[in-house]
Amino acid sequence: MIFDLFRHKQLITLGQRDIHNHLLPGVDDGFKTPEDSIRAIEKMVQHGVKQIVFTPHMNPDVYPNESEAHFREVFDKFQPQVNDILPPPLKGTEGVLSLAAEYMVVNNFEKRVAEHADELLTYPDGSILIEMSYFFRSRNFEDAIFELNMAGLRPIIAHPERYLYMVDSLSDYDRWIDMGARLQMNYLSLTGQYGEASMKILRHLLSHGMYSFVATDLHSNAQLDRILTSKVDSKLLSQLPKGD
Repeated sequence: MIFDLFRHKQLITLGQRDIHNHLLPGVDDGFKTPEDSIRAIEKMVQHGVKQIVFTPHMNPDVYPNESEAHFREVFDKFQPQVNDILPPPLKGTEGVLSLAAEYMVVNNFEKRVAEHADELLTYPDGSILIEMSYFFRSRNFEDAIFELNMAGLRPIIAHPERYLYMVDSLSDYDRWIDMGARLQMNYLSLTGQYGEASMKILRHLLSHGMYSFVATDLHSNAQLDRILTSKVDSKLLSQLPKGD
């Protein structure tokens, strides 16, 4: 639209804490080598990031051989390599690097939560990152939110603006928040790369103050470069949640 040409646009500024990314190397569809991950982390730190929570995909349908134990093993090995390149005062500081996971709400996920909540990889405050497929809604999504809360794990819903099938069900986001969930937006969603339906969801959630977090959901250095070089609507940037 012609009006959009006259909107003031600004570069995206990263927050101090990145709670969703796929920087842990070699475990999912994100970064493949420690060298590539470290290159991205160096650039993120240069742009003001002070805390990184690694959140590899936990999806038994796609990665049946992955486990929380393996993620912990990779993280324990990778953490000293990252610490070596951090500048003071970040180097060696507790809490700068931590490990969680992005859990796909697959069939019977809520049963695993009810029976084995202590095995799950969570944020330091006990929150947990969950997602649905981009193609269809998880029938047990509300059950998963309920069980997570019952287990004392507050759910964070990853990139809700990317579930395009939700564009005609915007009131469901209110229900999820009422159930105790919080919402996390992807920086790249601000660029409109996921289409008009995604932008409609994003604008609705931003204008109603429904996001609690913004994160990179980083899978590659190319994505990071795009985040850092994209100019987006300054009005949208002004509505981002503060604090992360």
